[in-house]
Amino acid sequence: MEVMRVPPYPLTTVWNLPIPSYEYILSIEDLVDHSIEETNVTSDANGKVEYTLPLAKVQYDRNFFIKFYDTEHEHTLYESNLDVIRPYVNPETLGTTASEIEEYKMYELIARSMIDTKVGNGFYNHKLVLQGVGQGTDYFPLWEDTSRVLKVYENDVLVYDIDAEDPATNVYTYKITLDNSAIYRIDPSDLAGDTINRIEYHPPVLPSASGDLGHVGYRTVAFPRGYDYIFILDSGYKAVPPDIEIATKMLIEDLKCGKLEYYKRYMSSYNTDQFRIQFDKSMLSGTGNFLVDKILEKYETTITKPGVL
Repeated sequence: MEVMRVPPYPLTTVWNLPIPSYEYILSIEDLVDHSIEETNVTSDANGKVEYTLPLAKVQYDRNFFIKFYDTEHEHTLYESNLDVIRPYVNPETLGTTASEIEEYKMYELIARSMIDTKVGNGFYNHKLVLQGVGQGTDYFPLWEDTSRVLKVYENDVLVYDIDAEDPATNVYTYKITLDNSAIYRIDPSDLAGDTINRIEYHPPVLPSASGDLGHVGYRTVAFPRGYDYIFILDSGYKAVPPDIEIATKMLIEDLKCGKLEYYKRYMSSYNTDQFRIQFDKSMLSGTGNFLVDKILEKYETTITKPGVL
């Protein structure tokens, strides 16, 4: 099931289950951080169950796996994916009747899938899990466009949670650099207003020593070499770019009016007594709409993950 993440919140889902007037154990798993929540729900006389997604679950575009167990929690009676996704254009703004809105939902899903195939990651706002090893510096490099650090685990220990009930329990505080290129840690010296020269490369390893001038050596870096880190990040687009909304509407119009019939059939040539049609080969590598492809060009990335070539 796909639920469109559009206001007003919260969002309510309806499930058709096999046993009417029965109490189920509903288990919902977040497929990003694999956290699981369970609650008891009861179906009506027609076997339907309404489940309202908590506000915390609709803050991002998220993928869940939902299961309905029996009361003994032994047998799975129903299971399904639950995708909470923000559309690139709200179908309710395109149609007026219920049937038109349902039709536009289908067109929007197809258009969004075509755009995602073209650009790669799409234009979503989601939770991102970043796992890596410290390199002995004060910066942890980022590849994805990120706005906030939500949680940080250092050597499997939770050291930062942005939603902690008591912020004083956080061992450290983590922020994103202004150019969105790295994560850095807020030290007590930052809070005191002192200036700090952060280390952006691994310094030479020198033995610590003391003499007449006192202790000689380097201070502890924010991300020590060899430490394991797991970051839960707020990543992606806070809002769909206006040109992507326009591109989506253009594709929806093409789909609705049948202008992409040739695209669905991979037509490469068409001959009659009056005329001959032949399409450029690049047509099959795009969306079928030249103007939409030009809009999407600036969002395309040839390298999706850094590595060694």
